[in-house]
Formats: sequence, structure tokens, C-alpha cells
Amino acid sequence: MTVRPQTLDFIQELERSSNHELFFPNDVGHLIDAARQHQSMEVLEEAIFLAKFITKSAGVMKRIGPDGDGYDKLSSEVQAGIQKASSLLKKLSESCPDDVGQLQSTMFFAMSHDALERLMRLFADFTLVKNWVLDKKPLP
Repeated sequence: MTVRPQTLDFIQELERSSNHELFFPNDVGHLIDAARQHQSMEVLEEAIFLAKFITKSAGVMKRIGPDGDGYDKLSSEVQAGIQKASSLLKKLSESCPDDVGQLQSTMFFAMSHDALERLMRLFADFTLVKNWVLDKKPLP
């Protein structure tokens, strides 16, 4: 399955308007299309909300450091958010065509440091999607 032309146009417009290139534009497109095709937009919306929370909170954690006030509580919330968002995105990924879903499973959801780093970059991509939604712009 290829990403729908409307979704590709959306991704190009998202990158242009945010002035950022997505790390994983095809994966973002496949996950959006899977959510749309399987009437799971609520799942996608929750995942992008959590992705923004995780991305912004990770930045705060880096800034305040492990000895900073509230770090432990925030770390705990981020870990729970990562687990929930990962679970939601994995559910959407399972709706993708087999080749895409299998690749995403290895790239983002494997139990490895590299997969976690890629997942965090995917969350950063979905943070841009969340900002798009907050600007009252529709998803494809």
C-alpha cells in the first residue's frame, strides 16, 4: 500500500509550514492512512497528543537534569506516556500492509536502544502533526 496522495500533500505542507523535515514522513503517512481507513482517528489523536507531551517533557527533563525539582515525577509520567503512545501506534501499525507493519515493528517497537531513539524521533514528527491540529487545520 502506498500513502494516499492527499496524505503526501499533507506531509509536504506540514514540513513547509513547520519549517522542519520529518524524520519518518512515510511512516507518519502510513499511520495516518491506517487510522483513516480503519476508523481509528481517535487512536491516532491520542497518540499524537501523547507524542507531543513526551517530546516536550523530554526537553524539560534534559534542561533540569536528574537532580532537578520534579524530575522523578516527570520521568515516571514520560515512561507511562511512551508505553501508552507506543501501544497506540503499534495498534495502528498492525493495520498497515504486512511489509510496512513488519518494518515499523522492527524500527520502532523492538526492545532496543536504537528502536527507542527512532520512536522518539517518530514522536517528534507527530508533535508537528499535533501542532498542525492545534492550529485548527484538518488532517487528511
